Amino acid sequence: MRPSIKAFRSFSRITARTAAGCLDPIFRCWSRQIRYNEARIAGLTVFAMHTMQQVSLVLLLLPIVLLGIGQSALCSQRDIVLSGVYEAALDLPRILFVLKREPTSPPLRPNTRFEVNYAFLDTGASGVVLSRETTDLMHVAVHPTARFTNVGVGGVEHFAVSEPLYVGIAGYGEQRPADPGVYKMIGRGRFQVRENKAGLLGQPLDIIGMPAMFGRVVVLDSAATNALEYFAADIKKPDDPTIPRVHLEVALKLKSFLNPGNPDNIPPLPVTACNPVINDVVIQRRDRASRGEWLLDTGATMSLISVRQAARLGLTDDNGKPLVKPDFVLPLGGIGQMVQVPGFEVDRLVIPTLSGRNLIFKGVRVGVHDIAFFDQKKEDFLTLDGVFGSNFLCASAHMQGLLPGDVSETVFDKVVIDMRRAILGFRFRRRTEH
Repeated sequence: MRPSIKAFRSFSRITARTAAGCLDPIFRCWSRQIRYNEARIAGLTVFAMHTMQQVSLVLLLLPIVLLGIGQSALCSQRDIVLSGVYEAALDLPRILFVLKREPTSPPLRPNTRFEVNYAFLDTGASGVVLSRETTDLMHVAVHPTARFTNVGVGGVEHFAVSEPLYVGIAGYGEQRPADPGVYKMIGRGRFQVRENKAGLLGQPLDIIGMPAMFGRVVVLDSAATNALEYFAADIKKPDDPTIPRVHLEVALKLKSFLNPGNPDNIPPLPVTACNPVINDVVIQRRDRASRGEWLLDTGATMSLISVRQAARLGLTDDNGKPLVKPDFVLPLGGIGQMVQVPGFEVDRLVIPTLSGRNLIFKGVRVGVHDIAFFDQKKEDFLTLDGVFGSNFLCASAHMQGLLPGDVSETVFDKVVIDMRRAILGFRFRRRTEH
């Protein structure tokens, strides 16, 4: 039986979000409380799980020519070729959490009764972010003078800083979510607190970021989203025997996107950690291709490429003005203001794996937008090459305006992110619909 969570919204009301790097830009994504046979809006069936996906493991010899990329990106007879990934993830990874002042003290609660709380599990967030609503309900104390500044997709946002707290984590599929004893306590630190409430049309969003995952293993139930179930997540110790084995592994690198010397920061500062990136990701359109370093961002509904990458593919000019008609346009909101992001379908996205084979996604749909971060080594602001979002990790939707149309199933059963070994693992479903 699914736990009763405090603020579920129907899928017909879009309330999306994503985060990129330590910048925590909060885009829009949707959460939903829906089953496959209940997916109707105004009496019309919204989804019919589409078999166009053709995402079964296809080991093909494809004569791909990627100009200027080199032999490592060429497709071989052992490469894994997938298709049918749409632009928007059906859901984002969810996890249950509690807050405590001491490891053995009772969880913070709005009243005398324990309340189950969920957050989005976000590898693109360098910290733990509490909504103002949760902060007030749980009576979390906020430091009177501390301030933390992030630069995100829409500009700059300032955060308050919480009192020192412990966070406890339980998998979203936990059968006894109202039992405080099932929550695994993780560390102690100060968290980022939003200065304002979500507002009438918004949704309070709590984010469990990299400090809770550092040195641990994240397990994502990707296949559940094919049945329009929630994208359940859990965090496990590295020696946990229940961690599923995977069929394919991709190397990650943990990278700091932090700017601790920002003059707008006022200590004590919140706890932060590095974020995972994937190197040597190749994206191709026709006879053009570009290689880059992409942020692995489970909090991103839509995957993105930078304007520079898009210009190399002939999609935009150097200023981001489209040179070809966009295949879709979606609003991107978060830190700062809402912006409209053009999106395009490109031929292939190629990711190298540790086995020497490439994982190739065909017909990829990505947005084009620059997300800046501060590089401490170069002491300058740089731009992310790309964001590898949850639309590659779970079932995805083809957007028709602001509403989802066709839904494409994912071929993955589980996704395992081992932060200690810096490995992204994919476990495929036993059977794939054709």
